[in-house]
Amino acid sequence: MRYVNFIAMLLLAATICSCEANKSSEIYAEGVSWELALWRKSIVHDLKYELKFSIPESKAQAIEAEAKIRFRLDKSEEIVLDFRQSADMIGVVEMNGQKIEYEVRNEHIVIPKSASQAGENEVYITFTAADQSLNRNDEFLYTLLVPDRARTLFPCFEQPNLKAEFTLHLDVPKSWEVVSNTSVAEIRVTGDRKYVSFNPTEPLSTYLFSFVAGKLSKTEYKDGDRVLTAYYRETDPKRIAQLDDIFHQVAHSLHWLEDYTAIPYPFAKYDFIILPGFQYGGMEHTGATLYNDTQMFLSEHPTPDEELRRTSLIAHETAHMWFGDYVTMNWFDDVWTKEVFANYFAALITEPMFPDINHQLNWLKTTTAASLSEDRTQGSTSIRQDLDNLRNAGLVYGNIIYNKAPVMMLKLVEIMGEEAFRDGIRQYLKDYGYGNATWDDLIEILDARSDEDLASFSEVWVNKVSMPHIKFAVAENKLEISQHDPLQRGLQWPQKFDATIVTDTASQEVEVDLTSNAVVTVPLPESTKYILPNTDGRGYGYFMLEKDVLKNLMQMWHTVSDDTARQSLLMTLFENYQHLAIEDGEWLRFLVGALREEQNVLIASTLCGYLREPMRIMRDGAVEAQLLEMSNTHHLPSCRVQLLRTLISSSFSEELTAKLYDIWRDGKHPMLSQTDYMSMAYELALRMPDMADNIIKYQRERIENPDRQRQFDFISRAVSADETALDALFEELLQAENRRIEPWAESALAYLNHPLRTARAVKYIRPALDVLQEVQRTGDIFFPRGWVGSLLGNHRSEEAYAELMRFLEDNPDYPVLLRNKIMQAAWTLNKANSEPISHE
Repeated sequence: MRYVNFIAMLLLAATICSCEANKSSEIYAEGVSWELALWRKSIVHDLKYELKFSIPESKAQAIEAEAKIRFRLDKSEEIVLDFRQSADMIGVVEMNGQKIEYEVRNEHIVIPKSASQAGENEVYITFTAADQSLNRNDEFLYTLLVPDRARTLFPCFEQPNLKAEFTLHLDVPKSWEVVSNTSVAEIRVTGDRKYVSFNPTEPLSTYLFSFVAGKLSKTEYKDGDRVLTAYYRETDPKRIAQLDDIFHQVAHSLHWLEDYTAIPYPFAKYDFIILPGFQYGGMEHTGATLYNDTQMFLSEHPTPDEELRRTSLIAHETAHMWFGDYVTMNWFDDVWTKEVFANYFAALITEPMFPDINHQLNWLKTTTAASLSEDRTQGSTSIRQDLDNLRNAGLVYGNIIYNKAPVMMLKLVEIMGEEAFRDGIRQYLKDYGYGNATWDDLIEILDARSDEDLASFSEVWVNKVSMPHIKFAVAENKLEISQHDPLQRGLQWPQKFDATIVTDTASQEVEVDLTSNAVVTVPLPESTKYILPNTDGRGYGYFMLEKDVLKNLMQMWHTVSDDTARQSLLMTLFENYQHLAIEDGEWLRFLVGALREEQNVLIASTLCGYLREPMRIMRDGAVEAQLLEMSNTHHLPSCRVQLLRTLISSSFSEELTAKLYDIWRDGKHPMLSQTDYMSMAYELALRMPDMADNIIKYQRERIENPDRQRQFDFISRAVSADETALDALFEELLQAENRRIEPWAESALAYLNHPLRTARAVKYIRPALDVLQEVQRTGDIFFPRGWVGSLLGNHRSEEAYAELMRFLEDNPDYPVLLRNKIMQAAWTLNKANSEPISHE
């Protein structure tokens, strides 16, 4: 490993020398090229930003701003700053106190070498801040700069390995609250304006700089010597009362991480802001973590899934304070290194807060299942992806880095042992605190603490795309378990898992070791009745089972007493269903029968989630009636509400629609929230077009919170019965300014492509795909995948498939990372127009 790093240093030196002698055109390319980042890292030292924004109360008025960028050079150099705005947004540009000539070129401000000097330098720029990354609403705004959006807001060196100290000044309306990465240093009030200065930050990458300003409520919580502060816009007292639980979970996460890492919380403060319409579940800005309000403020009767998801989200974002913020990836090709730690440690942090939950089962239900959902598609990627330019960094995000990476990490810890792994993690944080590191840096530290070949393990699990196909075959009283590479590269994924051999009188657990063998043979007792694969859930891949085996497994599945084994086997059946080895009707009947008997809340939740796809295909009124009856009588309360939500989204019979309408109109169901009633209104308007206007009007009158009213007004346009109005809304969504609140735009597009409308919605596919590159350029990191998911997720027809194929044929050189997002979203469409995979 040290040899590899030495070679990398030589290549870096050669690249820098080459750039110095004759700068590559890539230095000045749009975005931030790897070549530009390498060169700037070699010349820029001791970087500091001082930023000032003057924010008017009206979002229609421009925000004027100033930036002072201070740094040290070893010698005079040309300076290339990043600023993704037009030249007319730039006012004054000074270098070291003197006005200078400069060039605006391909999203950069280029300052000539003659203007700089050896030693300390200061660039001063006045500019108008663009709205793209300010997320301006009528009464509040917030910055969201990950991964490369700081350059849309202010001139900067936009690369994660040029960490800097930030000092912020905000000029805002007097009634507004303001929060940023650090504590307030000074407040001055003049008339109806308030001037707030913040203390300098610890070293931060540009994507972690943040501020929020607006009309916000505020609550403090004392945790020993530490004060935690929450800012929010929620007005419902019952939801606000949940802050006590939220504060407790934040405090628990901080204490757990301090204990595990042996490093005290490494930043000045811990505040969080809960916002309506926020694009992600959360974002780990130091001292100013942002959360989506629907993820934090739960309904009055939350399901166990919802409670676990909130706790995991809090733990995830808190883990980022050490993994991502304190130690940051060197470049965004390693962005997964911060996400793998956040999700891996989130599971460990969550565990003691829910002692009655089977957490291995929950890991399978959430992390493993999410990874498989993307890894099975034609758009699957490796965990580590090549990235030549930061403008494409948002496209490397997805279920592979968030979920397959933690699956890999769990296997790595199993190889090393937990104590050696923890010791390595502490050394990693100690060596690279407030700095940057690569995955190779970490592997070098871990490799020294293990006798195993971690580099080879990493090469397959981290650097290669796809997942293994694992076959079980029985012949002559022997079980043969083999692992195959579906892409025919001869790869083997080192892993271990258990299989269970069931005889007439007993069952036997057998560990299958595929760490060094492609095939494992196990002798079978003569009285063997059946074999259960992956009963401990450690195995990862597509466990391919013959049709008669699948049928037998579905018949006896409910008799498996171990909850983890039952969840794992259920997921194995589901994966075979996804690969067309189980027919829709057969699968739906199995799910309904399994739900009647299931006692575990998490497995019941999994079954409810699996219902949607076959229900939408089969549209079986008798099944819908059975599920409605279960939604009233099932012994698990959480299952009752989940079944009702499933019926709201996935039932189609007139009888069921009439009964749902009565439930909605009454508005007194003890387990439904206002969000549920809003969803019911959307779905009922689609199913009862003659009453659509009245349904929407009546539901809106029920909504008191102004932020939820705005959300309802936006999305409800997509369930109109007026086809001309629907087409007009679609045309509006093709314009970036109408997609500003991305979760709402995704919902509207999904309703335009609702299962009841797919025939007329085929015409939307091509124009929506044609603007996908602009969606990526103007949207945030998850929006391209969300856009194509809303567009394609409900389509199954030959016409829709042909439209997709024409787009791909017409664009043979389409960007690979963006094409992957399309193919991930098109899984159901591709599956409906494909033949089953042979199990021979």
